[in-house]
Amino acid sequence: MNGRRRRTGTGDRAGLAGDRGSSTPELVVILPVLVLLIGAGVQFALWSLASQALSGSVDQAGAVLRARGGTSSEARAVVLEELQVLAPDLVLHPTVSVLPLAGGVGSISASAELPSLIAGTHLGVSATSTGPYQRFRATG
Repeated sequence: MNGRRRRTGTGDRAGLAGDRGSSTPELVVILPVLVLLIGAGVQFALWSLASQALSGSVDQAGAVLRARGGTSSEARAVVLEELQVLAPDLVLHPTVSVLPLAGGVGSISASAELPSLIAGTHLGVSATSTGPYQRFRATG
């Protein structure tokens, strides 16, 4: 072909060889940050679900406690049963306390721990339901 030799482009390859491995430091920094952000998002979602489950169970127990003839042991049982239905593996070590307050008001509160996805974090949730006891009065 016209006696010309084709250039192989070795000069161009020398410029590219200096860039080899440059993405490794970026991955070393970005990947752990990305994993941490994803873990934090999942941990927040678990906390939110546990908070909703505990709040719902305490509200149900509060209604049982303040109903006519409701007892504190029945209310405690409602909280624990509801948590077993709504979030059996999400809410750990629940504690329930029932307090009769002045003026015919009853209060039930519960707290629990969450499983931790991020090392070194200990998250908990709590909920309280307070209201007057039901009283039936004769009319007239």
